[in-house]
Amino acid sequence: MMSTLPSMLVLLAFGGRPGGEPPPVYAPTFDGPPIVHDHDHPSSLRSPTDPPLQGPPLQIPWNCGNTEYCTQGHNGGSHTGNSAWAWDLSLAEGEEIWAASAGVVTHLRMDSADGGCSTTYSSSANYITVDNGDGTSTVYLHMLPNSSPLAVGETVEAGDLVARVGATGYACGAHLHMQVQETCGAYYCQSVSASFADYGDLSEGQTYESTNCPACPIALDGGETIVDDEDAGCFIRQTSAWWSSYQGHGDHHFWTRAIASGTAESSALWRFGVNVPGDYAVDVFVPDGDAGTTNARYQVHHEGGTTEVVIDQSTQKGWQALGTFAFAGSDGEGIELGDNTGEDVGLDVHVGFDAIRLTFVPAEGGSSGGDETGMGSAEGGTDASAGSGGGADTGEGGGVDTGEGGVSIGPDGSGSGGSGGGGETDNALPQGYGEGAGGDGCACRSTGPGSSRTAALLIGLLLVGRRRRAPIRRGSSG
Repeated sequence: MMSTLPSMLVLLAFGGRPGGEPPPVYAPTFDGPPIVHDHDHPSSLRSPTDPPLQGPPLQIPWNCGNTEYCTQGHNGGSHTGNSAWAWDLSLAEGEEIWAASAGVVTHLRMDSADGGCSTTYSSSANYITVDNGDGTSTVYLHMLPNSSPLAVGETVEAGDLVARVGATGYACGAHLHMQVQETCGAYYCQSVSASFADYGDLSEGQTYESTNCPACPIALDGGETIVDDEDAGCFIRQTSAWWSSYQGHGDHHFWTRAIASGTAESSALWRFGVNVPGDYAVDVFVPDGDAGTTNARYQVHHEGGTTEVVIDQSTQKGWQALGTFAFAGSDGEGIELGDNTGEDVGLDVHVGFDAIRLTFVPAEGGSSGGDETGMGSAEGGTDASAGSGGGADTGEGGGVDTGEGGVSIGPDGSGSGGSGGGGETDNALPQGYGEGAGGDGCACRSTGPGSSRTAALLIGLLLVGRRRRAPIRRGSSG
């Protein structure tokens, strides 16, 4: 690790400031002697003669639809020397950082809990460096300790979760420092002029809505398909009330707390394309830890409508069958799970979200007719519903679900009716998430910066691990 880390101009996170003005900016520090300029900088803080752009077109490094400020641009303030072409971005502590470019992780540090507005902390920042494969790398700085799901050598795609925002190192407040730089074999090298795909350069004092909304590349192909909880664009989480656990399928899964409400506050959708339509057996993976609800209510959105299947995550571990369902590639198909299990939030019951598996079931003697056979309830009852009309689902808890008319009755005997279209629930994704014909941006969370968001994010960040490895991502490499 380098002996010193470039000092960052930093900011305080939003706290409901009047008029929505940007957060305050504090006195700059430098990573070298101050540079004397014989000219004035324009408001964008770009140099009068910009060098050629380098690196790939970048995606905004935060959640699809979220809007944030750029608080510092180039060649001024603390951004001189190696940091000349960096950006400072005003994400609040604990917010997710999404990969802005694809590449391979070459350097990572996540073991520092130290930070403050002093040169004492110059070498204490957590960081991640991603080699873009074209002679440039993208670096992210100041993350919360132990908040990254990544490991050195791992491939990253744009939209993957990188880490969470912190204030480690020389930082007077939480923010993200990001730059594209020459690939030099160290974690922090000379920055270069780069550009964002949808916005070009980011200018100081301006807000930007994230269009980092990856489409799902996974499609059912007539064999076995697994959609993991960390497949960018295929596992969509609504709200930010999520934590990571370093176990389960691929050594990682997300969880959130169960609530007693009838409506989900946090939910997730596993989605996929369909190259080979037909019947698929659907299984979900339940990890051993951080998955203790007795009433995980999986909603299977299939060709015939929506079927609910209840799993007791406290006892049913590993791969659990939801049933066999027809998928045709229509909008809205997928598997959904929410936090509304009926268990009071004060009980601190965890709802686990891991992988799903879909296995093609060939038709016997021709078309299967779209029948679905499900597990019914945690007690092992069975559901059977006709994919194109009539049919009833029965489970030990009293579950009834018809493919036409849409009546769905849960384990307690309660339920609701639909009309005409098979009782489908409204599980539409934001525009821009690769679903439907609109494609006009995305809005999974489009609220601007504010204190309510910050408060929600600061609750119980027990943070992030990673799939496909033992949790050995502590400390720096290279």
